[in-house]
Amino acid sequence: MELSGVGYPAIIVKNLEESTEFYGKLGGSVVYVEPNRDDPESSQALLHAGGDNYLMLIGPNDPNLKLAEASLGVGSMQYLTLRVSSAFMDQAFFTLSAAGLQGSEEIRRGYERLVFLEDPNGVLVLLIAWTTEPPPGMDRARVLSRAAQLRQDAGAPFVEDEHVQRAIAELQGSSTL
Repeated sequence: MELSGVGYPAIIVKNLEESTEFYGKLGGSVVYVEPNRDDPESSQALLHAGGDNYLMLIGPNDPNLKLAEASLGVGSMQYLTLRVSSAFMDQAFFTLSAAGLQGSEEIRRGYERLVFLEDPNGVLVLLIAWTTEPPPGMDRARVLSRAAQLRQDAGAPFVEDEHVQRAIAELQGSSTL
Protein backbone atom coordinates (compact mmCIF):
# COMPACT_ATOMS: atom_id res chain seq x y z
CA MET A 1 0.00 0.00 0.00
CA GLU A 2 1.27 3.48 -0.82
CA LEU A 3 -0.15 6.58 0.82
CA SER A 4 -0.18 9.77 -1.21
CA GLY A 5 -0.68 12.12 1.73
CA VAL A 6 -2.87 13.08 4.63
CA GLY A 7 -6.39 13.90 3.49
CA TYR A 8 -7.47 15.84 6.56
CA PRO A 9 -7.83 15.45 10.30
CA ALA A 10 -11.45 15.84 11.43
CA ILE A 11 -11.94 17.73 14.67
CA ILE A 12 -15.15 17.98 16.65
CA VAL A 13 -15.59 21.61 17.71
CA LYS A 14 -17.91 23.32 20.18
CA ASN A 15 -18.81 26.18 17.83
CA LEU A 16 -18.23 25.83 14.09
CA GLU A 17 -18.30 29.56 13.37
CA GLU A 18 -15.79 30.43 16.10
CA SER A 19 -13.50 27.57 15.13
CA THR A 20 -13.66 28.47 11.43
CA GLU A 21 -12.77 32.06 12.34
CA PHE A 22 -9.86 30.87 14.52
CA TYR A 23 -8.35 28.69 11.79
CA GLY A 24 -9.02 31.48 9.27
CA LYS A 25 -6.84 33.80 11.33
CA LEU A 26 -4.10 31.19 11.07
CA GLY A 27 -4.38 31.29 7.28
CA GLY A 28 -6.95 28.57 6.61
CA SER A 29 -9.68 29.35 4.09
CA VAL A 30 -13.12 27.78 3.90
CA VAL A 31 -13.55 25.52 0.86
CA TYR A 32 -17.12 24.56 1.74
CA VAL A 33 -19.61 24.17 4.57
CA GLU A 34 -22.31 21.52 4.35
CA PRO A 35 -24.55 19.42 6.60
CA ASN A 36 -22.89 16.46 8.30
CA ARG A 37 -24.13 13.33 6.51
CA ASP A 38 -23.88 11.31 9.73
CA ASP A 39 -25.52 13.75 12.14
CA PRO A 40 -28.27 16.13 11.02
CA GLU A 41 -27.72 18.26 14.14
CA SER A 42 -24.22 19.24 12.96
CA SER A 43 -22.42 20.70 9.97
CA GLN A 44 -18.90 20.33 8.67
CA ALA A 45 -16.50 22.85 7.19
CA LEU A 46 -13.57 21.85 4.99
CA LEU A 47 -10.73 24.35 5.27
CA HIS A 48 -7.81 24.64 2.88
CA ALA A 49 -4.56 24.77 4.87
CA GLY A 50 -2.15 25.48 2.00
CA GLY A 51 -0.80 23.22 -0.72
CA ASP A 52 -2.89 20.06 -0.85
CA ASN A 53 -3.62 20.15 2.89
CA TYR A 54 -7.03 20.38 4.55
CA LEU A 55 -8.72 20.41 7.93
CA MET A 56 -12.30 19.24 8.59
CA LEU A 57 -14.19 20.95 11.42
CA ILE A 58 -17.43 19.35 12.63
CA GLY A 59 -19.71 21.25 14.97
CA PRO A 60 -23.31 21.54 16.14
CA ASN A 61 -25.80 23.64 14.18
CA ASP A 62 -27.19 24.98 17.46
CA PRO A 63 -24.37 26.64 19.45
CA ASN A 64 -26.29 25.81 22.66
CA LEU A 65 -26.05 22.08 21.92
CA LYS A 66 -23.33 20.60 24.10
CA LEU A 67 -21.16 17.94 22.53
CA ALA A 68 -19.32 15.33 24.54
CA GLU A 69 -16.11 16.82 25.86
CA ALA A 70 -12.98 15.41 24.26
CA SER A 71 -10.20 14.19 26.49
CA LEU A 72 -6.63 15.14 25.77
CA GLY A 73 -4.32 12.38 24.67
CA VAL A 74 -4.76 9.13 22.83
CA GLY A 75 -7.85 8.93 20.68
CA SER A 76 -9.05 12.52 21.12
CA MET A 77 -9.21 13.19 17.37
CA GLN A 78 -12.49 12.26 15.67
CA TYR A 79 -10.77 10.67 12.68
CA LEU A 80 -7.86 11.02 10.27
CA THR A 81 -8.07 10.55 6.52
CA LEU A 82 -5.14 9.26 4.50
CA ARG A 83 -5.15 9.68 0.72
CA VAL A 84 -4.62 6.64 -1.45
CA SER A 85 -4.88 6.15 -5.19
CA SER A 86 -8.06 5.04 -6.92
CA ALA A 87 -6.12 1.98 -8.08
CA PHE A 88 -5.39 1.07 -4.46
CA MET A 89 -9.00 1.64 -3.49
CA ASP A 90 -10.07 -0.82 -6.21
CA GLN A 91 -8.13 -3.54 -4.34
CA ALA A 92 -8.24 -2.15 -0.77
CA PHE A 93 -10.04 -5.08 0.85
CA PHE A 94 -7.58 -7.64 -0.51
CA THR A 95 -4.47 -5.51 0.07
CA LEU A 96 -5.44 -4.74 3.66
CA SER A 97 -6.31 -8.37 4.37
CA ALA A 98 -2.93 -9.49 3.01
CA ALA A 99 -1.27 -7.00 5.38
CA GLY A 100 -3.24 -8.38 8.35
CA LEU A 101 -5.50 -5.32 8.63
CA GLN A 102 -9.27 -5.34 8.80
CA GLY A 103 -11.05 -2.55 6.98
CA SER A 104 -14.63 -1.87 6.06
CA GLU A 105 -16.01 -2.44 2.62
CA GLU A 106 -15.62 0.60 0.39
CA ILE A 107 -18.24 3.26 0.97
CA ARG A 108 -18.94 5.91 -1.67
CA ARG A 109 -20.14 9.21 -0.25
CA GLY A 110 -20.37 12.33 -2.33
CA TYR A 111 -17.11 12.69 -4.22
CA GLU A 112 -15.16 10.39 -1.90
CA ARG A 113 -14.46 6.66 -1.78
CA LEU A 114 -13.82 5.57 1.83
CA VAL A 115 -12.52 2.54 3.70
CA PHE A 116 -12.67 2.68 7.50
CA LEU A 117 -10.05 1.18 9.85
CA GLU A 118 -9.23 1.64 13.50
CA ASP A 119 -5.67 2.09 14.70
CA PRO A 120 -4.40 0.28 17.84
CA ASN A 121 -5.20 3.39 19.93
CA GLY A 122 -8.84 3.53 18.88
CA VAL A 123 -8.41 6.38 16.38
CA LEU A 124 -10.66 5.99 13.36
CA VAL A 125 -8.61 6.08 10.14
CA LEU A 126 -10.25 6.58 6.75
CA LEU A 127 -8.46 5.67 3.56
CA ILE A 128 -9.79 8.09 0.96
CA ALA A 129 -9.71 8.56 -2.79
CA TRP A 130 -11.85 10.83 -4.90
CA THR A 131 -14.37 9.10 -7.16
CA THR A 132 -13.21 11.37 -9.97
CA GLU A 133 -9.59 12.37 -9.52
CA PRO A 134 -8.45 15.69 -10.99
CA PRO A 135 -5.77 15.50 -13.68
CA PRO A 136 -2.18 15.63 -12.40
CA GLY A 137 -1.18 19.17 -11.54
CA MET A 138 -4.73 20.49 -11.17
CA ASP A 139 -5.20 22.35 -7.88
CA ARG A 140 -7.52 20.17 -5.77
CA ALA A 141 -8.54 23.09 -3.53
CA ARG A 142 -9.61 25.03 -6.62
CA VAL A 143 -11.61 22.02 -7.83
CA LEU A 144 -13.36 21.70 -4.46
CA SER A 145 -14.07 25.42 -4.26
CA ARG A 146 -15.67 25.42 -7.70
CA ALA A 147 -17.57 22.19 -6.93
CA ALA A 148 -18.91 23.79 -3.73
CA GLN A 149 -20.12 26.79 -5.74
CA LEU A 150 -21.83 24.49 -8.26
CA ARG A 151 -23.48 22.63 -5.34
CA GLN A 152 -24.69 25.89 -3.85
CA ASP A 153 -25.98 27.16 -7.22
CA ALA A 154 -27.93 23.91 -7.64
CA GLY A 155 -29.36 24.12 -4.12
CA ALA A 156 -27.90 20.69 -3.29
CA PRO A 157 -27.05 19.90 0.34
CA PHE A 158 -23.73 18.13 -0.34
CA VAL A 159 -20.77 18.33 -2.69
CA GLU A 160 -21.22 15.30 -4.93
CA ASP A 161 -19.07 13.68 -7.59
CA GLU A 162 -21.14 15.33 -10.34
CA HIS A 163 -20.10 18.74 -8.95
CA VAL A 164 -16.45 17.70 -8.92
CA GLN A 165 -16.70 16.40 -12.50
CA ARG A 166 -18.25 19.67 -13.70
CA ALA A 167 -15.66 21.72 -11.81
CA ILE A 168 -12.81 19.75 -13.38
CA ALA A 169 -14.32 20.17 -16.86
CA GLU A 170 -14.75 23.93 -16.33
CA LEU A 171 -11.24 24.35 -14.96
CA GLN A 172 -9.77 22.35 -17.84
CA GLY A 173 -11.66 24.58 -20.25
CA SER A 174 -10.43 27.76 -18.57
CA SER A 175 -6.80 26.58 -18.63
CA THR A 176 -6.86 26.29 -22.42
CA LEU A 177 -7.95 29.91 -22.89
